[in-house]
Amino acid sequence: MDGPLLFSGRLVALRDGASGRTGRVSVRGATVEVALDLVPEAREGDSVLVHAGVALSLLRDEAVTPAGSRDTAGSGGDQEA
Repeated sequence: MDGPLLFSGRLVALRDGASGRTGRVSVRGATVEVALDLVPEAREGDSVLVHAGVALSLLRDEAVTPAGSRDTAGSGGDQEA
């Protein structure tokens, strides 16, 4: 396998076949076929973390503050202190 073993990319196509659920992930202008068995909730447009041709998890586009806590802006908790 050429390239890095661990990467993230955007899921651009899905396919259910005899060998399981697979998808095409776009990475820096190229697309790679990956197994989606570990992330059955994955949908087209999701970002996934891939290792050795298997999508391991979904990556959420959430803002994180420098201190490491999640930014709750826009999550329904718009209360002012």
